[in-house]
Amino acid sequence: MKMGITNVKQANIIDSSKLARWKINVYGIGSMGSNLIKQLALVGFKDIVGFDFDTVDEDNIGSQEFRLEHIGKKKTEAIQEMMKHDFDFDIKVVDGKITEETEILPEDNTIYFCGFDSLGARKLLWDKIRNYPVLWAESRIGRTSQRYYFVDLKKRDEVWIKKYEESLDPNGPMTELKCGEKGCYPSNSELVGKIVRQMVNVAEGKPFATQMISDWGYPSAIFIMPEEEVPLKMDY
Repeated sequence: MKMGITNVKQANIIDSSKLARWKINVYGIGSMGSNLIKQLALVGFKDIVGFDFDTVDEDNIGSQEFRLEHIGKKKTEAIQEMMKHDFDFDIKVVDGKITEETEILPEDNTIYFCGFDSLGARKLLWDKIRNYPVLWAESRIGRTSQRYYFVDLKKRDEVWIKKYEESLDPNGPMTELKCGEKGCYPSNSELVGKIVRQMVNVAEGKPFATQMISDWGYPSAIFIMPEEEVPLKMDY
């Protein structure tokens, strides 16, 4: 008899009952999204929805969670198949592109995570969500560069919202690596682990870092907390 996911060994550090009350919408099931879905399920989130329109190709195997047998399948189908086979976990999926016509309605206790690989696609989704009192999160990778952003739209910190929106401007200052350049699996997985930690903090009602800037090739990261918190630098 196949057993599902158990979280016995994390019981003293993560409250799975609180995680089970939250829903995570994952837009983009690629380098970030496929790994995020797996880690979210393993840590104790129960209600996960994946959104994508693409298919798995050979280039995805080295940096994403998919396996050789998934090549040619829709990513939505492949992630469902993998999670069911490996963990007896049922994930909901929505296959198709997010377009100007797509309607997104706000839901309580839901984190909207964007893993799209272009600023234009991120901004399209952000513009549909920015006026709702929800929690938005996204990540950015390029080779070994790592970043994530969390925006709590319930608190409406307009200074932070403006700063974040400036980072979505395709005509604004850019790093040397363009958004969407491929990273490697260890770097992607490490970044996802940091994102999951913040999502656990959100579900447990704890403070969470609104921004993280790091690089897999260097031994430090900068975590930026809400204004009432002291910014801290950590070695890891």
